[in-house]
Amino acid sequence: MKLVFVSQPYDRFFPPSQNSIGLIVYYTALELGRRIGITLYGKRYRDNKIPEGLPFKVKSISVQRDRILQRFIRTFPRASRWLQLAGKLDEHKQYRKQVRRRLANDCPDVVHVMNYWNWCRELKQHGSSHRLVLEMQCEWLSQQARDEVGHQLDVVDAVVAVSDHIAKTFRTAFPDYPGLVATVGNGVDVTLFKPRSERAEAIGDARRRILFVGRISPEKGVHTLLEAFGEVAETFDNVELNIAGPHAPLPRDFITTLSSDPQVTNLLRFYDRGGNCTYRAHLDELLVRHRINEKVRFLGNVPHKDLVAVYQTSDITVNPSLSESFGISVVESMACGIPVVGTRVGGMCESILSGSTGILVEADAPRELAKALIAILQDPVGGWRMGLEGRKRAVQYYSWQTRAERLMSVYRSVVAYQPETYVVPSRSVAA
Repeated sequence: MKLVFVSQPYDRFFPPSQNSIGLIVYYTALELGRRIGITLYGKRYRDNKIPEGLPFKVKSISVQRDRILQRFIRTFPRASRWLQLAGKLDEHKQYRKQVRRRLANDCPDVVHVMNYWNWCRELKQHGSSHRLVLEMQCEWLSQQARDEVGHQLDVVDAVVAVSDHIAKTFRTAFPDYPGLVATVGNGVDVTLFKPRSERAEAIGDARRRILFVGRISPEKGVHTLLEAFGEVAETFDNVELNIAGPHAPLPRDFITTLSSDPQVTNLLRFYDRGGNCTYRAHLDELLVRHRINEKVRFLGNVPHKDLVAVYQTSDITVNPSLSESFGISVVESMACGIPVVGTRVGGMCESILSGSTGILVEADAPRELAKALIAILQDPVGGWRMGLEGRKRAVQYYSWQTRAERLMSVYRSVVAYQPETYVVPSRSVAA
């Protein structure tokens, strides 16, 4: 079987400069490359350092014309609107065109497209023999015009979802879709992300550490976390909050397409009329108001391999997101044997077993979040037990090997597709 994996046109999947989807694509390709022939299509970056001995091929795509157009739109927003170019910011015409040409030359059996549902007809033109698998790591499909999405789905053989939440959202929006729909999840390297062999802290260091890993962006709920941490800091003198992730707020239009949930759309209050994000200024104001400046550390964008030590030296990992399709920091923390406090949204309702591997709380509820964090800090033995259960769950359900096997099941089904014998893989993640 020959597989082509089409990444998003802005993903970086080679360490140490991976973004979140790029990381998922990279580790998925590593596992699939041990099973089938795979070629990875992605944007060309001048500073890419492609590791040696990869079990898959890489075809880098030049996007100079796309880059020039995007720079113009961002630099001259008024002129772009007047010239009717603003809508082309996410078009990536050059990238799509080159992907289409390479597919015609490579003749794969299966093409796996990440998120970009509106490319499907272009990547499976009339006469193409390959099967098309669309992976959704977000709720985009359910947020778009039904007729437009349905037109693209006509050529899609399977939709794979990052969580049962995304799969259910898709089925609800498109109940008549005849193809395969399966949950494949995301993964974690359970051989790298693992508990410390010795959990004892250094002598004299009695600090309690709470960790957040992710983008500093309104939908990630960092403002809710700082509100909650203000209360936690009043209870414990020796507690600190580490925030590992870049200051990278989503564009305003992305916020409106994440979810129709009023709590998510209400995040538009963190953007001014020009679409500029004012989020960091709001966070700075919270630091001052709650007098926690000295107890909150912004670590910036930590390389993925270096995150292991950050997890291992933490007492709790917290994910306060208002919208979360999966929450990869949750399973990374679980793999490291660290209890997790997360919000009852999206895929986190599946990965976190509340009371067993961590605690689930309502989104945008700082007092409830503070209560959960305090409860674990006051019961270190209970937190340790949650960490043990989390480790077991991560190994059983969320390794990259497990994700690869789920995908292989999908690929085999679509390649061998016969209408009367189409077999949908069973639910992949236990409740």
